[in-house]
This record gives sequence, structure tokens and C-alpha cells, in this order.
Amino acid sequence: MVNSAAIETQESRAGGSPILSAKGLSKRFGSTRALHEVDIELTPGRVHALLGTNGCGKSTLVKVLAGVHTADAGHVEWHGSDPAIAFVHQDLGLIGPLSVAENLVMASADGYRMTKGRIDWKRGREDARRVMQDWGLDIDPDRAVETYGPAEQTMIAVARALSSLPEHGGVLVLDEPTARLPVTEADALVDTLAELKSHAVSILYISHRIDEVMRLADEITILRDGARVYHGITDMDRDELVRLVVGDTVAAVDKAPRRQKGRPVLQVENLWGMRLENVTLDVGQGEVLGIAGLVGSGRSELARTIYGHQPSLAGKVVLNGQDVSCASIRRRMKAGMGYVPQTRAQGLLLTMDIADNITIAKMRDLMRGPSISERLEEAAAKDIVKRMQIKIGGLHHAVATLSGGNQQKVALGKWMRRDLSLLVLDEPTQGIDVGARTEIFRTIRQLAETQNVGVLVLDSDLEILAEFCDRVVTMATGRIRDSFDGDDLTPAVLERAVYGH
Repeated sequence: MVNSAAIETQESRAGGSPILSAKGLSKRFGSTRALHEVDIELTPGRVHALLGTNGCGKSTLVKVLAGVHTADAGHVEWHGSDPAIAFVHQDLGLIGPLSVAENLVMASADGYRMTKGRIDWKRGREDARRVMQDWGLDIDPDRAVETYGPAEQTMIAVARALSSLPEHGGVLVLDEPTARLPVTEADALVDTLAELKSHAVSILYISHRIDEVMRLADEITILRDGARVYHGITDMDRDELVRLVVGDTVAAVDKAPRRQKGRPVLQVENLWGMRLENVTLDVGQGEVLGIAGLVGSGRSELARTIYGHQPSLAGKVVLNGQDVSCASIRRRMKAGMGYVPQTRAQGLLLTMDIADNITIAKMRDLMRGPSISERLEEAAAKDIVKRMQIKIGGLHHAVATLSGGNQQKVALGKWMRRDLSLLVLDEPTQGIDVGARTEIFRTIRQLAETQNVGVLVLDSDLEILAEFCDRVVTMATGRIRDSFDGDDLTPAVLERAVYGH
């Protein structure tokens, strides 16, 4: 094992001159420090991995490099001729209904391949076919991107990014490129990326998968709380690298009292589906069950399958003893299930007013004859606003005018008007501040304790899960891996379990 004191000060033994260097980058968002005096260099023909837990500053650093954010201090310098940098983001950024060739042409370094004022689609298709053949991909350039699976789409996104770079050189930034892939296909992508070194491409590689980082990267930068805590080569023990990413200690939290699990309100039995493999779990009456896992672990797919947003291939979803595996979303709602999706744009009608969003999940009690009583709607909305402590300018303001935390309270509050047995929450605290995060989880616990609602919550904040959940299971590659409760349920234990897989 490498001596930890030496590791944190060790500098890379990389050869060659950097093509891109960033010095002293700092960035604040209000009182939040996102980056603090971060240095990083990218060298042709080398893979530089950027690691860190959620909220460490990785995304902010990438956005500063991309020009999306302007750093408050520091500078980014390009040492080549014309700057050439391409990005593959987590969502890939592909346009599904368009063909592979159309997606590649739009990102081409030659622009839209204009010939006499028109797009040269023949040349575009030929170039797309050549790019796919060069990478050994059996992909039809005339076929719509959305008809391909996650692995092929990821390779198309990488190929599109490379097509915007010169034949040799340039910088390729990959943000969790294997997150959507099973292990076998992820390994194949890593092998393909390794070949890019011979093309003098500089790669900035962001991933939570420690094994593939150790296999692919030449050097590593680790961020924690916006600051660089390590920069060096990958010549170290895997456990030591996990320790560097996670840290030696995790701040203690005051745990909520654990509740004994009541009768099962949700039973998932041997569930198979999109990125799900033989998942079995149950949620008891009044229990808050957390699910922890990295991006691509299958957490969100599990939530969507339980609620009926995506179909299962095999297995059962049982709610209050009733098999709802093939039931519609409406039937699951009637049976007592609620769901808050990961993105607020899916869970809210952002252009509609706050009162409409709060009351939309249960409107029958507001009807007077053929129409909704405005007086009853306002009274119902005011009750939720008061209970959830939502800060608003007025009930009839668009919900899009609220802060992220208050939007999330509206998304959660609308379900509190229904007679729930189970509430499924996918990343309920994503993109909101610590104070709002704690308020939301206290509301969730209160809902479980006072109304005996079973809660299934998927969240990246492991400290919050350890503090407020009665039990937490971890997921990786579509499977349930570990289960923790009692004294074993701590942030440190969860982080090591999540990153260990």
C-alpha cells in the first residue's frame, strides 16, 4: 500500500507538455464554495481521471473548462494552435429521432458540410459510416439513434465528439460515460478509449467506477469540497484510492429514531427490467427505506418500474397484497402509490401556478358540479403551503418562479393530499441547499410516522440517508448488493459499500 502522506503531495510523472492547463480556478455560487484554487493539466496521449464524491466540484470544474461558468479567479490556458475540446455529458446530448449521420454532421468540425448552400448529406453519411467502421462498430448511419441501446448510443456520442476534433490531438471530456452501461459493455468502451492515446487525444475522464479508472487512467485528480486533495499517478492500492476519494472521516449526524418495520406495504419479488436484475425488496408500513447507488446503478429504473413508468420483464410488484405488476399508473395511484420523479420538470407543471400543481393529484374533492371551486382549491393549496413551509409570492404565481427547494416541496406536497400507502421519491433533494434538504427529509419522516406511509427514497446524499432512513440498501449494476440498519447504518459504511461495488 502506498504511504498516504506521500500520496496527497505526489505529483504526476507524466511526460510531455500539457495541451491545456488550468491554474488556481475558484468559483462561488452565493455563499457556497464550488471550487477553490484548483489546478489541472491535460497532456496529449494521456487519460486524466477526475474523481470525487457527489458535490465535490467535478461538474463545476467541467463547466468552467467548457465556458458555461466563468471562474471567479484563476485562468485556463490552451497551449496548442486552435482550441479543440469536445464533451460527452452524462445524458449524451444525442437527438433520438435523428439518424446517426445527422447527429454526427451537426457536431462536425467542418460545420454542416455545406455544398452550394446545402448540407451535403451524402458526404455526411459516408463520413459517419467511415467513423463507425474505424471503431469497429456495426451501426447503420441512416438509422435513428433512439433505436439503439445504451451501449451503442454511448459509442455514437463518443464518435460524435471525436468527429468535432482534429485528426490528431484535441481534448475529449467524458462525464460518466459508462454510467448507463452494464459491466461487459463498459469494459468494451474502456478498451476503445484506451486506443485513443495513440491518436494524441487528451482525455479528461470523470467516473465513480474505481476499477475502470485504475485500468484506464494515467493520472488522477481528486476533489473534495471544491478543493484538490490529491494529484498523482494511479500506482496505488485500490482500497487506498477509495479512501482518498471518500476521506478518512465523515461528519457525524444525529440519527432519527429507528422504527420497527410494520406489515409490508410494498413487496418487489425477483424483478427484472430495463437495467434491473432479479431485484427483491420490501417496504414496511411507516418505514423509510433508502436506496443508495452510483449513477447507472439502476436506482431510477427501479423507481420508474415500481410506479409503472417503464415495464418489467419478469417478477412482481405487490402493493398492500395486491399484484400491480401489470397495472396502469392510474390504478397504482388508486391503490395508494405516489411518485416524485428525479427531475422537477417531470413532476411539476412548471408554467402552471402553484395552486394547480398542489391540487392536481387529487381534484375530485374540489369539484362543485362540473367545475373546480376556486375557493376550495385555494384553501387546499394554502393548507399544504403552511404544512410544508413553502415560501411563495402568491398561490397563482407560476411554480417555475420558485427556488429549487420550494419547487420540490410543491412536488412532495401534492401527494400529501392523497390517502397514501407508499411514496416513491427519486432524488428528492437533488440540486437544493442543505437547509431545504433537511426540511424535506423531516417532512418525509413525519409522513411515515404520523400516517404510517411506507417511503422508498433514492438519494445520492449518503449522510441524509444515514440520518433519516430506518434501513438502506445499496444497488450496483441493477442488483441489490447490501442492506444496512441499526448501528451499521452510517455515512462511512454506506460510502465504502457504494464505491466498493
